[in-house]
Amino acid sequence: MKQGNSVRNAWFGIVTVVISVVIVLVVFEWALRTMTGSMQSSESMDEGFILFDSRLGWKLNPGWEGKHRHHDFEVQYQVNELGFRGDALEFSGESQKVFFLGDSFTFGLGVDEGETFPDFLNSSAAGAHTDFFNLSVPGYAPDQQLILLDDLLSYRPDTLVWVIYLGNDLLDIRYPFPLQAGYGKPYYVLDGNRLRLENSPVPLKAKTPKYQAMSVSSAILEGFDLYPIWQDLLADSQIGTRINSIIGFDENALQSHIEERLKSDVALFLAMTDRARTMVRGQGGEMAFVLMPGSGYFRENTVPGVYQKSTARALSSELKDREYRVVNLGPELANLINSEKQLFHPNEGHLTPEGHKAVAGILAGSGLWDEQ
Repeated sequence: MKQGNSVRNAWFGIVTVVISVVIVLVVFEWALRTMTGSMQSSESMDEGFILFDSRLGWKLNPGWEGKHRHHDFEVQYQVNELGFRGDALEFSGESQKVFFLGDSFTFGLGVDEGETFPDFLNSSAAGAHTDFFNLSVPGYAPDQQLILLDDLLSYRPDTLVWVIYLGNDLLDIRYPFPLQAGYGKPYYVLDGNRLRLENSPVPLKAKTPKYQAMSVSSAILEGFDLYPIWQDLLADSQIGTRINSIIGFDENALQSHIEERLKSDVALFLAMTDRARTMVRGQGGEMAFVLMPGSGYFRENTVPGVYQKSTARALSSELKDREYRVVNLGPELANLINSEKQLFHPNEGHLTPEGHKAVAGILAGSGLWDEQ
């Protein structure tokens, strides 16, 4: 009888422990999901920032001024009459003109007026004889930037610095909808050696379910199984995602997959750069490139980290072969991150004011716009 009681007590203890662990895991999962949802729902932008545009997909609303709020920040943006960030632009001065063409990282999502790296360059010694212009629009991919460039050349830049975001720029050029925005856009395809523009004019319609289901990670991993089936099941939960990050994946296999897929993306992008160079040189200017990492670049053994580093290597090599000046910010920013400077907003992901200062400091001594 005593032995039977002991067995029952043992089973009761085991069941109690299992139930307790399950309850703890459920509570922890709920807490993680709640925290993530709270951060996402904390973001808001005053109305009217973006307007539909049938040529580019969207554009900034000239004369708009408003606030952008997030768990990480509350900042103010101002859009001038030309549809770019900041005060009215004056292109008629005698100083050398350097145009920065990019997306939200160059525009400066998450920082106030006067805190973007073009602003810091203008207020530094580098701005004594050079005017730096921030002509960037959040969400724009290189295809949209190439179309926008045609509007900017009448202002005759001495140097056009094309800032390529390593996180998704070469992914977005594949599609008629950007991965992280709800608006449609034009895009190019390579027809032999010629660029052919598709989805133009851009129809005013909602993002289709096919593209709503896509993410940056799914676009990177397209056709590649990152995990075995049991790890895929874990990835459906917040806790499982963290367990998978500890277990890891075959990084060499992923890198090979990315490098193979990048070949067509880089070829398409290089065709765009060839067209842009012809346009810029036709107005007496030159082109240079900045490779802008996202915070994922600095996370080892992650999909974004492997992808962004692979993209930086591929672009840097190809662009230098074509005799462009190129600055890859990743390695130099990594040194600053290792010194514990907070260069990126921890949850939202864009550069902090400290990050923009760091970028300005690197670019000021880069020689990108020195006479060639």
